[in-house]
Parts: sequence; structure tokens; C-alpha cells
Amino acid sequence: MQGVRKKNMVQLDVDYQEAIEANIEVHSRMAKEYNKNEPHFRPESIDRVRKIIERIVQEINPKNALDLGCGTGFMINILKHYVRNITGVDVTPAMLDLVDKSGNANIELINSDTGNVRLEPESYDLATAYTFLDHLYDMTPTFKNTYSALKKGGKFYADLSPNYFFWQSFLELNPKEKYSPEILRELNAVLSKDEEIEKEFGINKTTFQKAEFQKHIKGGLNEEEIRAQLLKTGFSRVDFIYHWYVGQAYIINDSHTSREENIKKAELIHDALVNMLPLSRHLFKYVGFIATK
Repeated sequence: MQGVRKKNMVQLDVDYQEAIEANIEVHSRMAKEYNKNEPHFRPESIDRVRKIIERIVQEINPKNALDLGCGTGFMINILKHYVRNITGVDVTPAMLDLVDKSGNANIELINSDTGNVRLEPESYDLATAYTFLDHLYDMTPTFKNTYSALKKGGKFYADLSPNYFFWQSFLELNPKEKYSPEILRELNAVLSKDEEIEKEFGINKTTFQKAEFQKHIKGGLNEEEIRAQLLKTGFSRVDFIYHWYVGQAYIINDSHTSREENIKKAELIHDALVNMLPLSRHLFKYVGFIATK
């Protein structure tokens, strides 16, 4: 299997504070390039999330939103078009410094760990956590904080976290076999991201692994485990979202047809795979959810 090495999940002795410190180090170094490098800042990704937010807005008409692990403001930039007041929480000052606070929404930024941040109980209609939960050593404190901060009937939307079932399916591949370019592309992304970051930003790969504890050490977010945690916290309902299936990039970038046609094809296949859940969930790279208080 060319260019890909087989490895098990990382075995590291990490505690809550170490994970926080690793995140601060990693994202302080990556902050200035973050909006340019991360794929969720692409227009099609922003449009996808905006549609989800619009559906939530139509349902609950939120006035106050809480964005957990807000980073440089990906979700804030979307939320500011729909809600009046936004509170962003992030542990890395260098990321918060890059948040665009322009527009009509009132935006408050808090430099804190999301598991320990002090928030006014029952003061938010909507909470979000985008490409963030896998950075936590323990998600339970953040889930409890979010539940407490939401009003009755409020929604907690989290998305773009690594899917446990996807990761496991790739880790189980036989390294002696030959695979298609589409599988190799995703396999390299699964197995070698830490080395890529180390080479590009000079961040020790062990530090990067600690900063994405749920991904590199726990193996991704497991639907059954997350559902159980959220329900135990007090949420009344949890609906899961699966996103980005193996081969989707190949379909979207097919040079034989127009990009517009390719996107329609990709969406059609996505919808078909969603209809086949849970049998198809190992094909999706990312998992998310909408939890209702």
C-alpha cells in the first residue's frame, strides 16, 4: 500500500489539563493560517452549515447563541446573520484575536475552557460546537455546561467531528492490499495528519495528538456513546448527522462534467447513503448531532 503506513490508535498518558495546554500550543501556531487551510471554510461547506442553521432558526427562532470552541469565528460568521447576541468561547487567545465582530449582532468573546466557563443558566436558545468536540479530553463537562446554559427547548448543534466507525474501518484495512486513489486519499488523511502538521507548522506530532484527544487517542466519536452521554446529561432528544462519504471528493472534482452537475450527483449519493444508516455510517468521515433540551 504505497505512501500509507498501518498503525493502531495512539497510546498516550494524557490528562484534562495537558489536553488544554496542547490545544493552546497547536492553535496558537496555526491561528494565522487556520482560515486558509481548513476545508470547512470552503464556500460549499459554509453553505451546508448555513442551511442547517436556517432549519434550526425556522424551528426555534433563537435570539441568543453560544458558540463553543469558536476558534477564529467560523460559526460566529454564520450565526451573526440570524441571531441578535452571540457568545463565543475558546481556550486559545490567538484564535479569538482573529474573530470578526463586525455586523449587527452583539458578540462577546470569552477566553476559557468550555468545560469550566461560567455561563448564565438558561440564557441561550442555541449552542453550537463545530469541528471542536474531538479536541476535548472529556466531553461531559462541556455537555453539562451547555445543557445548563440552554433554555428549555433549546438546541445544541455540533458537527464535523471524526466518526469512530469511519476511523475503525480504515484502521482495519490490510496494508498488503492495493487500494483505489479515493481510499488512499482518505487513508492518508486518517493516518498521517499528525505528520503533515508537524512538517508544515513544526508542531510535535505527540502534541497534536493530545490536542485532538477524542480523535487520535479515543478513535473518534461513537454515536451510541455520545447519545448516551447527552441523554444522561438531560437532553430529551438527539438526532445524528453524517457527512462526507468516501469518494465524495472524486465525484465533485470529476472533470468530465460540470461542477454543478457533480455536486448534484454527490448530494444524491449522500442522501441514498443516509437512507441506509446505520449500515452505511462507516462510509462517512464526519459525525455531528442536534440535541434538544
